[in-house]
Amino acid sequence: MDIISICVLGVFAVLGSVAIRKYNGEISALLVLSAVVLMALTALPVLNRLFDSITELTSSVNIKSEYISVLMKSLGICYITQISVDICKENGSQSVASQIEIAGKLIILMMAIPIYGDLISMIYNFL
Repeated sequence: MDIISICVLGVFAVLGSVAIRKYNGEISALLVLSAVVLMALTALPVLNRLFDSITELTSSVNIKSEYISVLMKSLGICYITQISVDICKENGSQSVASQIEIAGKLIILMMAIPIYGDLISMIYNFL
């Protein structure tokens, strides 16, 4: 499925959700959630190609594989967090959305601490 198909699916899901919301809010939310899951699943093959490209690029440059691992995990956390936050906000749960955002940021920060340590060590050795 290409981007046009994903966008069409998203627009139809939102339009269907708006039409259904006044009759049954739960079904409306499930429709949007189902569309989000389907769109994410259709984008998975692109991730495989992305990982292959990043692996190819990093193999030609002297970069620690753990840096790339942290980068990819952080990117995944960002996407999952943003999708969850958007779903919570759409359904009127601003406080839950805020807590999910904070948790996502903290998890990424914790994952990046070894990189910060290496960076500080490189700066110290350079001086």
